[in-house]
Amino acid sequence: MKYDINFRHLEYFIKVARLGSINKAAQALYISQPYLGKIMHDLEENLGARLFNRSRSGVTLTPEGMEFLTHSEKIIDEMEQLWFQKKKEQIKISDPLAVSMTRFSHIMESFSEIVLRHRDQPSFSHRLYEGNSDEVIEDVVSGRVDVGVFHFDSRKRREMEALLESKGLEYHFLANIEPHIIISRKHPLLLQQKPVNLHTLAEYGFLWYLGQCDDYIYQLLSEGDQDAEKMRSKITYLSSRATLMYMISISDCYSIGIHDFAKQEASYHSTSIPIPNCGFMLEFGYAMRKDTPMTAIVQEFIYDLKKKLL
Repeated sequence: MKYDINFRHLEYFIKVARLGSINKAAQALYISQPYLGKIMHDLEENLGARLFNRSRSGVTLTPEGMEFLTHSEKIIDEMEQLWFQKKKEQIKISDPLAVSMTRFSHIMESFSEIVLRHRDQPSFSHRLYEGNSDEVIEDVVSGRVDVGVFHFDSRKRREMEALLESKGLEYHFLANIEPHIIISRKHPLLLQQKPVNLHTLAEYGFLWYLGQCDDYIYQLLSEGDQDAEKMRSKITYLSSRATLMYMISISDCYSIGIHDFAKQEASYHSTSIPIPNCGFMLEFGYAMRKDTPMTAIVQEFIYDLKKKLL
């Protein structure tokens, strides 16, 4: 039997399986829900097996779907290893990795992994800077870095594209991700098996990066007139990503971010919980100066980061 399946189909299937929703996966992949639904249907037709149980609340994997997920992840992983090896051979000793980023551990992990992957080079000079979106953009404009990775409210994409265009930068989409609450695994609400949402957390302190002016945070902290004032009255401002995660691990405080990163539980004993019905997604993308060629090491970094975000 001839299977009309490509690697992109496998990546789409993995995303749907992990999110448990074709609609959420379509938003995260920045494609239409009908298009993704058709791909999943065609995938099942090609395989001659039902991969998902479908309901109004989303999808769950069938036994055949679980087996196919295992094989799909293995195929993608093997292809990525071949891709990484090829890129490693292409990277020149003089190729630096200079990145500016908003404060998300997923970006930092990708940077660290690429640097460590090429640590056997006889010489190198890599740089990583952290700041808010405006600072990241200015780092790219000034030439301080080759690529800037940042996030923003997905509803403001046109505004962001217009801003970058005015500064001579090109924008590249990475992923749309629903906002999550970040709390300690030992948080009283979890230990007492109570619901975890912005309203039940109103009694606890919120951790916020100093100087961060994301409108979506103001919106989230204002939801629910009864709790809004209480939520805004207990805020601790921090300038360090590591300090914020440490505070979460040792206290009842919470913050807002995205899904778990690789070392989140092991290093900070914390977890990420989706914020229900928040009405928007966090969009991640990167910017580069126009007409600037992307080096092999930057390509590898972007590829690794997209995998982590998706």
